[in-house]
Amino acid sequence: MITVVAIDALEHSLVEEFDFPALKQSYYGRTDISEFSEPRTIVLWSSFMTGENLEAEILAKGDKEMWNTRIPLERTFFSEFDNPKVIDLPGYNYDLGQHERSRGLLKAYFETEDEEEKNITRNRYNENAFAHHRKVKQSFIEAIEAEHDFILGYFSVADEVGHLNFGNKALIKTIYRELDDLVAIIQGNVIVLSDHGMKAIGQYGDHSEYGFWSTNFVDLGSPRIIDFSNLLTAEIKKI
Repeated sequence: MITVVAIDALEHSLVEEFDFPALKQSYYGRTDISEFSEPRTIVLWSSFMTGENLEAEILAKGDKEMWNTRIPLERTFFSEFDNPKVIDLPGYNYDLGQHERSRGLLKAYFETEDEEEKNITRNRYNENAFAHHRKVKQSFIEAIEAEHDFILGYFSVADEVGHLNFGNKALIKTIYRELDDLVAIIQGNVIVLSDHGMKAIGQYGDHSEYGFWSTNFVDLGSPRIIDFSNLLTAEIKKI
């Protein structure tokens, strides 16, 4: 079995600073996303699963419509597996309701000037992100206990919470510890992969211009995010 833990906005420098062993695994490094004009989540994951740079195709849809992207199975490398399970991946089967709730709360936070209202909205925003994480985590645990030859679980909590709380190092470290504990329970070949990292903008966080990868089975060097399609297809032949 091959398992991909797809973590939005997992930051390379924080993985090193916090030194959680399951996130680092045996080999780790930065993923090259320099061919993309900007690190957009929907663009990067769509390109990851197809092995093609889909930036022009996705951006042409516009900021709102792009999130409705549903790339068919046969266009992805997932189709190379006999019984794949993909959970909540942007561009494939992402929970659009969660996206709308998150964006709505983020908009409400920045529209108000009242500090008390900001704090209330921030708490609601964080609670929404953690509730969705728990839901995806449960589905992921059920998947790794079932009969699948490929599993991918997408976890957005580091990105969502990071946007409003990246300056809160204790909170971010708690999230990384939670993700480390999750990776630690997986058996077989594991890839941890982020589409991009996160950089501080005051107390907030914004996308950085590189991603993160780690594996327990091979040193990948400095892979492009579109390289993982061929990498994982090659791994099938070894199983």
